[in-house]
Amino acid sequence: MTHRPIAVFGATAILFWVWGSVVVPARPIAQTPSFELVASMPGPADHVEFHDGYAYVSADKTFSVVDVSDPTKPVRLGSHLFPEQIWGFRLSGTRAFVGANFFGLGVIDISDPSAPTLLGSFDSLGQTKIGDIFNTTVALIDHMEGVVFLDVADEARPEQVGSYYLDGYARDLVMSGSMVYAVDSPTGLYVFDVSDPGPWEPVGILHAPAAPQRSLEVFTLSGGNGERILLGAGAAGLQVFDVSDPAAPTKLVAFDTPGQTQSLVVKGNLAYVADGQAGLQIVDLSNPSAPRVVGGFETERPARDVAVAGSLVLLVVGEGDYWGDDQYDGTDREVLILRETS
Repeated sequence: MTHRPIAVFGATAILFWVWGSVVVPARPIAQTPSFELVASMPGPADHVEFHDGYAYVSADKTFSVVDVSDPTKPVRLGSHLFPEQIWGFRLSGTRAFVGANFFGLGVIDISDPSAPTLLGSFDSLGQTKIGDIFNTTVALIDHMEGVVFLDVADEARPEQVGSYYLDGYARDLVMSGSMVYAVDSPTGLYVFDVSDPGPWEPVGILHAPAAPQRSLEVFTLSGGNGERILLGAGAAGLQVFDVSDPAAPTKLVAFDTPGQTQSLVVKGNLAYVADGQAGLQIVDLSNPSAPRVVGGFETERPARDVAVAGSLVLLVVGEGDYWGDDQYDGTDREVLILRETS
């Protein structure tokens, strides 16, 4: 199996333009990264995240911890088996919040990597995809109820404290501090603020065609005016929103990557995109209204999910339906471990 870096030239120039007598520097363009393949982990694998020196991998119904302190020799440690398929998870401190289809939300203690332990769970009305947390408030996506809010002060017995029905088919959410960003299919972005006591209603709603279906990430743009940017992946490509004003989110652009965007993470002003048949694509967001591909890594099989920590990149590649295929267990997939070399 061969994997090749994708070369992109001229990505480090700083441009200037003149208007009258004022010379205004453009935002700096991020340096072009390149990668080398250092190892791979055999499947099964669906989703992957980095946290505190460990990789966390879900595959069908299994949530696993992998020691990647020596990235050339990854070692699988403990795991937890759910009764239903895992659709997604988020990590916070020593906890993982796992959306496991009709099982609901599982709260996993990951303080001992050799023995991840289920502390508590919550069975929502429909299919739970993913959950995220601020203080003791968890927001989760349920395909019937929309956004469901839980109090997990008692982790063994999460208690529902509210919900909000999205207009369409609830897809994904991410929390950044007290702000919750949720999307439905096909049209909506909803912003909630859970810093005040509930019940919670959206503080901002944006009806945008072909809203992102998965993999939401929020970051603060560096080198600009501190804009707060929300990214989403889906059939319409990489979508970029300015959410600096929670009450008035705006869509900046939908950017067509070379492949089909499946998942993404952000490092600095760069988006690392698992881009289906196009492998790993690196997109510079220094100018969020005009994203540009500045590099990547070619893979022989479709890239499905991605995680980044320091100079390491984990990339899930393999066949099968990209998301939610109940008939596919991920055994034909692997996790590539890449090291950034520049």
